[in-house]
Amino acid sequence: MKRAFAIGVLLLGLATVPAQASEFGLLLDKEIGRAESLNAYGQGLNPGSYDAASPTGYGFRAAYTFLDLKVAELGAAVTYHPKSQDDLSGPTAGKFGNEYVAIGVQADWKFLLNLHAGLDMRSEKLSTSTAGGSDSTTLTRPWVKAGVGFSMPTPVVSPFVRLELAVPLTQSDSSNSPDDFRKAMAPSLQVALYGGIRF
Repeated sequence: MKRAFAIGVLLLGLATVPAQASEFGLLLDKEIGRAESLNAYGQGLNPGSYDAASPTGYGFRAAYTFLDLKVAELGAAVTYHPKSQDDLSGPTAGKFGNEYVAIGVQADWKFLLNLHAGLDMRSEKLSTSTAGGSDSTTLTRPWVKAGVGFSMPTPVVSPFVRLELAVPLTQSDSSNSPDDFRKAMAPSLQVALYGGIRF
């Protein structure tokens, strides 16, 4: 009963928050990894050197602006990136995959060109699949991103597009186990074209 009351109060409170600008967009990206060596057998993987995996994929992002100063905005964003894969080249043929969910904050400056900066906390599911088996590892780490683009203000919605670069603030170097290997193979750079609408 107390929990239902608390949820009701929260929903009522959210309903009284003034509506702000929101956005929804599609992200087309290339994630760039690093070449690594695995030092132990396990989960269908053989020891040896592996080339960098750089999957191409897409994601969906929704954002809510909670501070709009007309020339600048501050908001929160949620991103879902389905699994994307690239060949896992090395002693074992197979695939390396990555999918993630991110929540973060972002700032946008709206001049002739729109400038964007943000900080995300990403939960990444890193997977390897080979003829010998498949497994995955979860990695949670912060990413910082920056972008430049432009938008077209219209009476109802504003279409926009921008080029984004994102880098993680941490990167694993250990490859003493399959889990460590997947973390070390995780993307170290993301280049993306992001477009959508603000309303």
